[in-house]
Amino acid sequence: MSKNAIIYARVSTDEQTKGYSLSTQIDASKSYAIERGYIHLKTFTEDYSGATMDRPILNEVRDYLEREDVEVMIVYDVDRLARKSIYQALIEEEFLREGVMIEFVIGQYENNDEGRLQKQIRASIAEYEKAKILERSKRGKRGKAKSGFVVAGSRPPYGYTIVSEPHKSWFKIDEEEAEVVRSIFSWYLHGEGKGKPLSMNAIATKLTKMGILTRGDKQGQFYKKRGRGVWAAATVRAILKNETYTGTWYYGKTKMVDDGKQRKLKPKCGLGKQVPRSKDEWIGVPVPKIIDKEAHKLVMKKVQRNIEQAKRSVKHKYLLGRRLRCAKCNYTYKGRTRRQKHYYYCGGAGQRPIKLCDYPSFKGLDVDRVIWEWLVSLIQNPRAVMEGLQDTKNETAQANKGMLKRLEMIENQIDKQDEQLSKLLDLYLSGDFPREMLTERKTGLERNLANLRKEHQDLSATLDEITLTESQMDEIQEYCDNIRDRLNTANFEEKRQLIDLFDVRGKPAIENEKKVIHVTCLLKPQPESLALTSHLLNTGATATITFASRSTVLSR
Repeated sequence: MSKNAIIYARVSTDEQTKGYSLSTQIDASKSYAIERGYIHLKTFTEDYSGATMDRPILNEVRDYLEREDVEVMIVYDVDRLARKSIYQALIEEEFLREGVMIEFVIGQYENNDEGRLQKQIRASIAEYEKAKILERSKRGKRGKAKSGFVVAGSRPPYGYTIVSEPHKSWFKIDEEEAEVVRSIFSWYLHGEGKGKPLSMNAIATKLTKMGILTRGDKQGQFYKKRGRGVWAAATVRAILKNETYTGTWYYGKTKMVDDGKQRKLKPKCGLGKQVPRSKDEWIGVPVPKIIDKEAHKLVMKKVQRNIEQAKRSVKHKYLLGRRLRCAKCNYTYKGRTRRQKHYYYCGGAGQRPIKLCDYPSFKGLDVDRVIWEWLVSLIQNPRAVMEGLQDTKNETAQANKGMLKRLEMIENQIDKQDEQLSKLLDLYLSGDFPREMLTERKTGLERNLANLRKEHQDLSATLDEITLTESQMDEIQEYCDNIRDRLNTANFEEKRQLIDLFDVRGKPAIENEKKVIHVTCLLKPQPESLALTSHLLNTGATATITFASRSTVLSR
């Protein structure tokens, strides 16, 4: 009887030219499936590092296996599944528990002790190769910088083009773009003619009106959020702060460190935290100068002065700050005060020089008040709080059962590796095996244990973020009991703590020409309404604000 099979292909940027292209893997895997008479259900392709078990497309595969009847997953080679031998073993064990056997096109391994040993050796070699590739890559880039060449890929700073020869690259001024850079600095410091200096937003608007193309407009392979020829204030800010224009490009300004925190997965990003290096570690490379150093210093002083002035200004506190997202464009609704009136406005609608969204602003005091009254109505019912928290706990536990299984497997592997390490010590003391062999094996086990403990730490941190525990439920109920009698007199900090505790989030929207907000929290809410002005007329008429909610997980 034919088996149902899926294909998983993975590649990372540095492997595209080394026989690991996605098309190579897919074609070979399809041929493998045909030779064995498998029914090919679906192909999953991923451009992501194999140095972690938690990958976007691999997670999609896990979800797919829960819905569909799959018996085999075909992978081109062991290192396409994972770049660490212990991760490869864990993924295989995880999928085998779901009834899915992982088969490799390059190298078939028998399901016995000898086959598993061969596979482990192949995976260990792949892990070693990856470490050497990274080491050589870093050493090579640093060597180029020390030799006076830039390491900027295919996207140099705006104002420059990159000239490349084998093993070396340098910047050349693009006169058309360089003139735009000079104008940006001049407008920001002096303005136009007798006018006052322009802000970054004003400069972005001016460049857009002039029809100046951005780098993203010229190089289509780069993603550009806004339309053709549209500049953003953030792009102007990046140009003003870029020290390269004064004649020196620096290599090694930042480094990646492992700070033990779990972060949201992002393609092409490292698995740690990017932190700045001290300036004495930077490697300076001379490049053609576009801006005088004095002009750059004046710009940086002005930028810093504006930041300090913004910090000193007294701002209104918005109860739902950073917790409202537009139902149309998904931009964050931000707080803004005008003529002593406070509003939440869509970040997409407030973009300059063009608007990305046409949704209106909402009166801040009205939104804060009605959501607070709605939350108070929930908290005043202790039984509803308890039942709502329990429902959320059950839902999140069910949703995260796959991650809990993986955590259990990792804990089992840690125990096994610890046990093998202890046995290795006994073998060493017996003197029956060469010391070199035991030392090499000890190094491998210790490396596996370090990888497993790191994966356990990351997975546990993720589960802590998205799972409602008994201790958290007790904390929430205790806080509610303490504040329930004085909810009507709670100050802003206490209100905000409750908003955070219950993870209250809202989505302003327009439905049937009326302003509505869809709000979510940990508990099941009861509908509440507020009379506001009509979206179209904006005067006189009333509209109902409806609060529809669903349970979500705790976010801290």
